[in-house]
Amino acid sequence: MSKVSPQRAKSAQNALLAMFFFQGTMSTTQIPRVPELIKQISVDFNQWGLIMGFAAVGSILGLATSTKIIARFGAQRIAQIAILAAGLMLASFAFISNPAIFFLANVVWALAMSVYTIAVNSESVILQNAIKKVIIGRFHGIWAIGAMLSAAVAGILTTTVSIQVHFIAVAAIGTAAVIISSLFVLNKDESHQAERTKAPARISIWRTPRKVWLLAFGLFVSASPELALIDWSAIYNRDALAITDKGLASVPYTAFMVFMIVGRLSIGRLTKRWHISQIAAVGGLIAFTGLTLNVVLSPAISNLGMTAAVVLGSALWGLAGLGSSILVPSFFSASGHITGLDTATVMSRMMFAQTFMVIAAKILIGAVAQNADIRIAFVIPCALVLICAYVAHLFARDARKNDIVADAFPITIPIAVIGE
Repeated sequence: MSKVSPQRAKSAQNALLAMFFFQGTMSTTQIPRVPELIKQISVDFNQWGLIMGFAAVGSILGLATSTKIIARFGAQRIAQIAILAAGLMLASFAFISNPAIFFLANVVWALAMSVYTIAVNSESVILQNAIKKVIIGRFHGIWAIGAMLSAAVAGILTTTVSIQVHFIAVAAIGTAAVIISSLFVLNKDESHQAERTKAPARISIWRTPRKVWLLAFGLFVSASPELALIDWSAIYNRDALAITDKGLASVPYTAFMVFMIVGRLSIGRLTKRWHISQIAAVGGLIAFTGLTLNVVLSPAISNLGMTAAVVLGSALWGLAGLGSSILVPSFFSASGHITGLDTATVMSRMMFAQTFMVIAAKILIGAVAQNADIRIAFVIPCALVLICAYVAHLFARDARKNDIVADAFPITIPIAVIGE
């Protein structure tokens, strides 16, 4: 029996959908503007990689504190404060020319977004467990819709609107919409009542179950395609695929997000026949195929002309997006079924460990892009997503033997980010 009334569950779902949507729009609005931002702060690719990598220190700080502050004040209140801070930082990016100040602004941005991510994802998993229905794909699907629309619109705006007006408008609209929507999610008391019955979260970080660290690694490799494309797709499309038009350069990433949306909105139907981790294992192989073919064929594609490069590049990014769609949701969904730890604690520890991996990966990609080229740098996410397929296979195999995890999904039978 559901722990939340149907009417309350519906209003909470609708509110979370809006919160995920506007998080997606704010997270990706700067993607087509990356070349402008690099020029604005006068850094090279290696320095850009260092800034983006070490800015994740903010995520570490957020993840280290998010569990306690969410437990004390509730996910609803914390999400409101976090999105306000994130909105202020997004607006500030367009005005900063000093690399050090830009780095500090990104640290605060990462801090705010990590806390916000834990808050809304813990709310979504708690609600999913309470109503005993797989709904997490809807939330991450709407995040992808917001991210796709934001990136597509931003690509158009690069030639018509200044970066200052663009970032201020997105920050203001997104922040206001999230704060209003957050008024209708489960409040602190409702979340505690709806939370799965499990032992109190008093296990120290040093005694965290090994499965949580495996989930953290799985989350890292599952998010690698999205992380790489958010930071580098505009550069890759310009330098590897020879798409020099600023508006057209955002089309392949838009295709990636469109097919990710299709995949994420199909999760509910697919999990009626297969376990989510089984689907993720196949999805990892599909994503690997799309990413790898893009990297391998990019020299030939770039010689076919800009129109052909846009079409073929978009087709391969689309294939990668379809495969990637199931990866992050599968690891987030599994976080709600770790015995002895509450959902927010598992998520924060997963993402805490993942952040260190992200720092290393972002610095490595930036260094390779600067000292070799961007095409070689994209071999890194190709390799990581192949590893992800194997990790998802391990969880699928374990799920067949684990009654707790198996019962989380209908026998006849979610996404992340990093971003999101």
